[in-house]
Amino acid sequence: MNPNVFFYSSSSESDEEHQQMAIRSRIRDKSNPLALPEAAFRKRFRLTKDAFTFILSEIEFNGHLSTAVPPILQLAATLSLLASGGYQHSVGNDFLIGMCQSTVCKIVGDVVNEMETKLCPHFIKFSPNRLSKCTEYFVEKYKVPGVIGCIDGTHFGLQKPTVNEHMFFNRKGYHSLNSMIICDYEHRILAIDSKYGGAAHDSFVWKHSAQRRFLEEAYNQNNMRNVWLLGNICTYTAAKYIYKHIYVFSQLTGDSGYPLEPWCLTPFRNPEVGSCQARFNEIHAKARCIVERTIGILKGRWKILTNDKRSRYSPEKMAKFGNVCAALHNICIQCKNSTYCRYFVNENNDTEIDTGNETQLTKIGHKIRDHIMLSLDNN
Repeated sequence: MNPNVFFYSSSSESDEEHQQMAIRSRIRDKSNPLALPEAAFRKRFRLTKDAFTFILSEIEFNGHLSTAVPPILQLAATLSLLASGGYQHSVGNDFLIGMCQSTVCKIVGDVVNEMETKLCPHFIKFSPNRLSKCTEYFVEKYKVPGVIGCIDGTHFGLQKPTVNEHMFFNRKGYHSLNSMIICDYEHRILAIDSKYGGAAHDSFVWKHSAQRRFLEEAYNQNNMRNVWLLGNICTYTAAKYIYKHIYVFSQLTGDSGYPLEPWCLTPFRNPEVGSCQARFNEIHAKARCIVERTIGILKGRWKILTNDKRSRYSPEKMAKFGNVCAALHNICIQCKNSTYCRYFVNENNDTEIDTGNETQLTKIGHKIRDHIMLSLDNN
């Protein structure tokens, strides 16, 4: 190639890049997301202006970017990415943001880390001894006592990871994180655990969760013997599908669906039509729908978590996104923000393997469930 041609082409590209930088800088100088109307602001960032301002005051912005990019735009860019699930380049080109892709990448990483540190411990709390209103709600509406929340699993889509890829390939045929979610009657997320890949069964995540350890220890110490979560069991039909088409999953984990335990109530398997057990299952299913609606609201509000996005982020970063989105979800509830894009979750999460193995804890769970079933039948 002619050296003169190369020199002129390089100079032209450099000049164009500097022009773009100057344009983005002018956009940032004049940009004020809070100037948007309230409805447009909520649609874009999923938060009210008051909630946005609160978060802005709670987190710190450090490093050289904190002087080059105003904190309000850093938070706006992060929320825009989480809400839309789009590409960083598209977020940066927004008329309110005005950043290049590399800047958006750096800012989102820093802001998400800061929000996880400052917001998650404060807004995601699993405190069964403080959930009296939750138990009252389930007693009044469903006549089921002692319910402190509902539990279910959901998948956050991933691109194919480069390390331990098989641990993230789920039974649905794509890569994901299997995230355990516990919620209360107000759709507030009490706990989220996204440490495991999509190949892990729901019961595996639950078995190794801090929440189960807490409930088991409290039960053994006689501190909490009349409280439980509502979980679901699994069907043999789905188990056959797993064994026939994706046998490797059962080999990897070997766990069943949510087990019946003194602190986790599951429905009866194969009850007779019209029986007390069938009535219990019907009420149990209606009560447990709260967690499915919670997952739907969470994914509808923060598109980065939906399965169809599957952005090119590492599993560790996606887990952080899940934690932060759960905290933001709770902030929206606290601020009475009902604006979100509805996203119906129909993931058939009750598709694990339920072997029905009897343990001492399972026997105690049977007694508790039978007692509740008989009390429902008498009402």
